[in-house]
Amino acid sequence: MKNYISCFCVAIVCMMQMLCFVSCKSDGDDGGQPVITGVRTIDPEKADSLFTEADPWDIIVLVGHNLGGAKEIYINDQKISFNPTYATSTHIILSIPGELKLVGANPELKSEIRVVTSHGTATYAFHINSPAPYLISYTADWDDDKPLSPGQEIRIKGENIYEVESLYLTDFNPLEVDDDGNPVEPEGPVTKYEITDYEIGPDFDLITAKLPATVLEKGYIVIECHSGSSVIGFTSAKPNPPVIENISSDMPVWGEPCTLFGKEFNDPVAIIIGKNEITIPAKDITVNDDKTQLTFSLPTLPEKGGRLILVTEQGRDTIPFYQKSTVLIDFDSFGRYFWGGTDSNKVVDQTSANNKPANTSGKFWGIEGTTQLNNGWWGPLYLGESQIPDIPESTPIEDIEFRYECYMHYPEVEGMECWFILCDGSDFKGQYTFNGYHDRITGKCETGRWMSCSIPLRNLVTGGSTYGDIRLSLTSVYLHLCNGLAEQDVAVYFDNFRLYVRQ
Repeated sequence: MKNYISCFCVAIVCMMQMLCFVSCKSDGDDGGQPVITGVRTIDPEKADSLFTEADPWDIIVLVGHNLGGAKEIYINDQKISFNPTYATSTHIILSIPGELKLVGANPELKSEIRVVTSHGTATYAFHINSPAPYLISYTADWDDDKPLSPGQEIRIKGENIYEVESLYLTDFNPLEVDDDGNPVEPEGPVTKYEITDYEIGPDFDLITAKLPATVLEKGYIVIECHSGSSVIGFTSAKPNPPVIENISSDMPVWGEPCTLFGKEFNDPVAIIIGKNEITIPAKDITVNDDKTQLTFSLPTLPEKGGRLILVTEQGRDTIPFYQKSTVLIDFDSFGRYFWGGTDSNKVVDQTSANNKPANTSGKFWGIEGTTQLNNGWWGPLYLGESQIPDIPESTPIEDIEFRYECYMHYPEVEGMECWFILCDGSDFKGQYTFNGYHDRITGKCETGRWMSCSIPLRNLVTGGSTYGDIRLSLTSVYLHLCNGLAEQDVAVYFDNFRLYVRQ
């Protein structure tokens, strides 16, 4: 995983140098009516490129006149915080909050930026994008073996169905790409059969629609929203879409095989990661004989991630995947090593490990050495400055798992004892003790490869009923291992500590 902190700091320094220069030239023009003339990126090399929309968490620069003395800034009618240090009469740097309410779900909000100064108010039409849509599958009330007919109702399951601009059937997949990732061009004219009679559910995850006058025997359902498009296969005959029931790791280390478990993994078309961030074609996917397991490897690590979508000829299903907003510590962007080790062992990272795994996702930390008989204090590791995972505060603690990737170089020896502590230094501090690191799917210690391990969050915290009760106490990950009954060679490494909401 890449670390963008240094690049961000350099960009901030360059931007502030430029703002200081502009501010010196613009002193005294703060008394006129404030005006926003545009919005651009923080990258100084793209200063001439203005845009009218952005995503939550983006850092943007407001460009205008007489913006000095800004007191309040609103986006979508919601007051946001900003640093006055990054504001001059001609530029204001601000970050779009991730929790901002969006017009996609709240169309009554004003899609604009509003700056209130001591000498007037400036407004600028600006759109904050909702998450891109995901179509998952569709169903209907089939009449035995009869195909679907015009006007018949279908129910399309998906996510993020905001600001729909078009919904239609077609015989060409507009999102298809070739082996090099380039869009496939149609060989001739493409006909769209518009679906105009439809309703979107209150949770924006369901479309109830009437089929158009022409119903294709086989083709695609396409939805086009303001923030992106999504496609699923369509047949007028009753389909058997894939069903994902589990995944070997929702955050696999780069280079490690990842396996989906479920059913109906027939005729895979592709696996899509994130907002069309990574596409894995069918030729790079392996399916077992009974179509219940599907294995692939990531060609590169997602920068944003969020979801994995399995697309087959019969439909699609999705599962959370590389949700970086739920990471506690990955050593690359979030969290760092504080202290650990004893006189009889040493703490190592990717630069000092004697038995470094062949596959890694950047930085990791671990412990190496040989355990000692009757020594119960052998392998501590304290990791701090974690990111507070972005999970709805109302989520019950019982629905959340603490997950991490673990690599054991040597076999496990009977008598091994491990524990984790979360919420250290708070009323919710909890310690969970267990006998060795085991893969969450196989239940075994799988040596020589990265395992995905999991512990119910309830086993790691005391008190509280929802995530909101404990979230501010999740500032560190504290772990320990030993074997006071038998000598055991240990070379164990860790990465990607995170929380996962069970589906």
